[in-house]
Amino acid sequence: MNDAEEKVILVDSEGKATGEMPKLEAHRKGVLHRAFSVFLFDDRGRLLLQKRASGKYHSGGLWTNTVCSHPRPGEDTASAARRRLREEMGMEADLKEIFSFVYRAELDGGLTEHEFDHVFIGRAESVPRPDPSEAEDFAYMHLHDIREDIRRRPEKYTAWFKIIFEKSFDTLLREAGRLFADRPLVFLPHFEEKIWGGTRLRELFGKPVPSDRTGESWEVSAVPHKESRVKDGFFKGFTLGELWHILGDSYFGTDTSRPFPLLVKYIDAREDLSVQVHPDDELARARHGGYGKNETWYIVDALPDSRLYIGFKPGVTREDYLRALREGKVEDLLREIPVRPGDWYFIPAGTVHAIGQGILLAEVQQSSDITYRIYDYNRIGPDGKPRPLHVDEALDAIRFEAEPFQVESHKLETPYFTMEKIHCHAAPCRDRAPVFTVWMNPSGEAELNGTPLAKGETALLFAGQPAVYLQKTPGPAFRIRP
Repeated sequence: MNDAEEKVILVDSEGKATGEMPKLEAHRKGVLHRAFSVFLFDDRGRLLLQKRASGKYHSGGLWTNTVCSHPRPGEDTASAARRRLREEMGMEADLKEIFSFVYRAELDGGLTEHEFDHVFIGRAESVPRPDPSEAEDFAYMHLHDIREDIRRRPEKYTAWFKIIFEKSFDTLLREAGRLFADRPLVFLPHFEEKIWGGTRLRELFGKPVPSDRTGESWEVSAVPHKESRVKDGFFKGFTLGELWHILGDSYFGTDTSRPFPLLVKYIDAREDLSVQVHPDDELARARHGGYGKNETWYIVDALPDSRLYIGFKPGVTREDYLRALREGKVEDLLREIPVRPGDWYFIPAGTVHAIGQGILLAEVQQSSDITYRIYDYNRIGPDGKPRPLHVDEALDAIRFEAEPFQVESHKLETPYFTMEKIHCHAAPCRDRAPVFTVWMNPSGEAELNGTPLAKGETALLFAGQPAVYLQKTPGPAFRIRP
């Protein structure tokens, strides 16, 4: 019996069998019948695609998922999926059904696909050896790249494959992602060019900065239009914001209906940053509908005589500040702190502050891009004009009673995040947390769950996953949680 003459199982809208019919007849009449689609992923998290043989009686020469077919009457669907995986691709794999859906699509030659499709996933444990009468080619692609290619060239793909990506993509990503949930997400950062920025992100970390005025590398960011993107693995190409909304609470271990709570970055201050202040949650929510900005700085590198400016000198009052503001002498009121590598400070929202020249630091903060600039040394911006100040907005944000402090222990706990300094070069640090964890690696080569982390790279591990972090070279690293 040839492929077109094989019988398929007819079903109702709930998937209950109602009879059987020759496959070609079912496709000519558009009768609802049972089908399955197999999605097999390799060790890098890429989906194995097949190009259907040109001689197939429908959809020949089109790209689709690993295997697509129908169970025979009396055959269990999962068994049929494993059988067709052997017959079409010459492979064995453990398969798991993750969802089913009903679709109807008009095909060439007056045929109609009307199927109750069961979707299976699995891990590829061997090399494909396709039957050329079934599949004339195969390829591996990441889901993000497939989605973008379908948008650009939909004519390349089968109807059912496009429907899965259009209607059920989030479910596919969530369910298949569990096969790789123990792998850390290593990010490609978002770079910010600044008038005060420099080149040490490239010199110290080897980062591909866009210019010699690169001031910030946003390592873990879901701030719209300034998001981190996954570098490799199953989730390659997705932004952190996309994953936050698609994967949800079960992956991150916290309420994902709210915005992502953290922003982790490196700052390279070739010159002094402006004197500035950030609002607290209450003010930021009222003015901007977002988080305030409590933050912490860890000094990674500093030139001799480098300084931070954190808070006012003792006894400074609102009246003192307003007078200094009129006279252009605000910086004279600030507490000046000489720093060296390894120093660590917490700066609560409402603290007037500035980063001095010659400092490269790691910053962990609430996910906020709100800064009120008070004084900027009369610098000229890229447009040839003085950079704008936010003096009036800042006045409401300043907390004269704010209490910034130097972190003397290995761990900083705040209502907004927890940051812990760890040394894992003699033996691996083992961990498991009910919420997601960010691992920041400023000191040297390391690995997390077997995934290499270069110096300066940052990774995120999902909630509940066992973690084994090992540094190849001595130096501190950081474990950060919301």
